[in-house]
Amino acid sequence: MRPSFAHFHLTLNTLATGLVLSLVACASLPPPTAELDAARQAVARAADADADQYAQAEVAQARAGLEHAQAAMARKRDDEARSAALGAAADADLAYTLSRAAVTRAEFSQQQAEIVELRSRLRMPAEQALDNLLDLPAPAATAEVRLQALEADPRLNPFAQYERLQARQALATLQASSSRNRPAAAAMAEKRVGIAEQAARIEAARRQTDALQRERSELLVEASRRDAERARAEAERLRMQAQVQAEEAARLHAAADAESSARQEAEAVLDSAQIDQLARVDAARQKEAALARQEAELVAGTKLPPSRQGEQGEVFTLAGDAFGSGQVQLTSGAAARVRALGVYLRAIKAGSVQVIGHTDSQGESDANQSLSQRRADAVKAGLVDAGLADGRISAQGQGEAEPIADNMTTAGRAKNRRVEIIVSNKP
Repeated sequence: MRPSFAHFHLTLNTLATGLVLSLVACASLPPPTAELDAARQAVARAADADADQYAQAEVAQARAGLEHAQAAMARKRDDEARSAALGAAADADLAYTLSRAAVTRAEFSQQQAEIVELRSRLRMPAEQALDNLLDLPAPAATAEVRLQALEADPRLNPFAQYERLQARQALATLQASSSRNRPAAAAMAEKRVGIAEQAARIEAARRQTDALQRERSELLVEASRRDAERARAEAERLRMQAQVQAEEAARLHAAADAESSARQEAEAVLDSAQIDQLARVDAARQKEAALARQEAELVAGTKLPPSRQGEQGEVFTLAGDAFGSGQVQLTSGAAARVRALGVYLRAIKAGSVQVIGHTDSQGESDANQSLSQRRADAVKAGLVDAGLADGRISAQGQGEAEPIADNMTTAGRAKNRRVEIIVSNKP
């Protein structure tokens, strides 16, 4: 080969190698679109967590950093844009964490205050207040030492795994950074370690708050139970008082047989006493029933099914959505409502209970009859599980025989698919 051609091929090879190296270099650091997206999401998450109320400075700094990153990327200054986006994301994460800490601290304090008030009302001994883990002082040390302390603390170690990973990555970046980039890397490491500390304390405090909430619920149930006991005692006292007054009025009536005016007076006294005492007893019983309802809903964690007063007694209704389509098993929400109803009926010592299943007119009548019976049986089983005696409850399926709405419309069919629980007025 001639020297000139050999030189030409060498030059081409050099240019090709340089082009490949350039492409590889470009491929190793793509434009920071992912970092910008992450920063936008972090700023939005902080805003949703009310950071403008609880962490104004931090969220403002995050927004400014995001704007800087977007402007730098528009000018094709990718390294500057990437650095600004990472900083904005860290500032937004810090704002989000500070907001969550403020909300969690307030919830913790509220739960503790309500427990103290309930214990005082129930005349129960006060317990030593829990230390809020959010109020733990941060150690005065380097970011690396603080992270080590966080990971060695058994109260906090199970929490904030992702935030601790970010902190370790920031510390690794700091160790590998050049002297020119070291101040920014150190600031980022401090910020990420601080976020990890706060996030771990928030999760630990949330565990404490959940425990306080459970204790508060138990105290509320106890308070409701005691109120119901007092209402029952008051109803019994009024009943006895009404009986004594009735006996006294009867005695006066007998003593005044010879005198018409005296008889009328005695009858007036009797009628007035009976009316007044019946009203008091009725009010006491209504209060007792209301407290029993409240206690049942607290125990079951849900409301009783809606009810109305019928000729035979109070009628509770489970709508068609209490069961899956064509199913006989209660949904979890409906099962909780049945459990609450059972606790309530047991507390008020209700009379006999009829469970009647109904369907719409879709499908074969025999199949609807069977479905309604099995659904009534399922509700009866739920009431028995809640403590009602099996012998007090009857279950019957009526199929499509007793519609309460038009089966030609979707809304009407939905109303017809129901289970009614009729509680007798008689004890």
